[in-house]
Amino acid sequence: MDLDEIFESYSSKMTELCLYQRAMKDIAKKELEKLAEYNKVLEKNPELKEHSLGRHNMAFRMASNGEHFFYGHKKLSVKDKRLSVFLHKNKQYQWLLSEAYEEFEDCIERLYAYAGFTNNDFWPLKDYGSITLNEIKNKDFRWFEEQAINKKDAPASIINKFRVSFPNIKKVEENNELGVNLKLAITIVEFLRHVIVHRGGTVLDKSKFRDRILKKSGLHNNGKVAEEHTQFIDSFFGTGDYDKTIILLEVPTNPEIPLDTHLNVLDMLFGYLMAYVHLIYESLKSSHNKALKSES
Repeated sequence: MDLDEIFESYSSKMTELCLYQRAMKDIAKKELEKLAEYNKVLEKNPELKEHSLGRHNMAFRMASNGEHFFYGHKKLSVKDKRLSVFLHKNKQYQWLLSEAYEEFEDCIERLYAYAGFTNNDFWPLKDYGSITLNEIKNKDFRWFEEQAINKKDAPASIINKFRVSFPNIKKVEENNELGVNLKLAITIVEFLRHVIVHRGGTVLDKSKFRDRILKKSGLHNNGKVAEEHTQFIDSFFGTGDYDKTIILLEVPTNPEIPLDTHLNVLDMLFGYLMAYVHLIYESLKSSHNKALKSES
């Protein structure tokens, strides 16, 4: 697999995730429109309101005798159903972000495999394990990929190696046209993914969660954190009852006007992942081209 194929493969997978998000957004929009129309009917016919509640019973069959055991029931108003649509959509967005980060990790490992495969000197000796230099020359790309996957503390250790080998990466992390600290953005996605997978998208202590992100990003500064970094992390959480819940729904940019103008939070996070991979891809491509010129 060459460098362009690695980037194109990653781009293709991210494209699919973007399309899934747009499909989910359209489905949720249609559901909300139906509920809005139904609510209008109820307002014109108040006598129907007592019959408008959705009733849901949850049951399972007991292993001992096969009979049904009812363990839950819920009555949902139109307002409850609207909230349910938003929460369901958010849950879907959470899992798309989780999948996107896993694709990011896989791509970082492939890029590292490419770096070692095309230039054996790029990897530190410990990454090769117990193998002789002559044996390395006979290994195919798949072998390098397996070694990259098993690298200790990957993908963080891999990213750090790229950062050291290509100083421009660190410069662009801190100063770029995206207006964010790119290292912080990638670290946020990593931690959000962990909470989504292991805690259902809700943190126990947001303050501790925030501190862990800042420390890993090198921005904690003994507690003297820039307000912009704190606000950036907090922007991915809800308010009120959802203060500790990761919220990735679209944010209206101007609620005062009757137009669907919004900030696509999930797409923005996808963009950070894409931008970082592209940064490494360009660094490797430039280095590879220089090596070819020096050999010719």
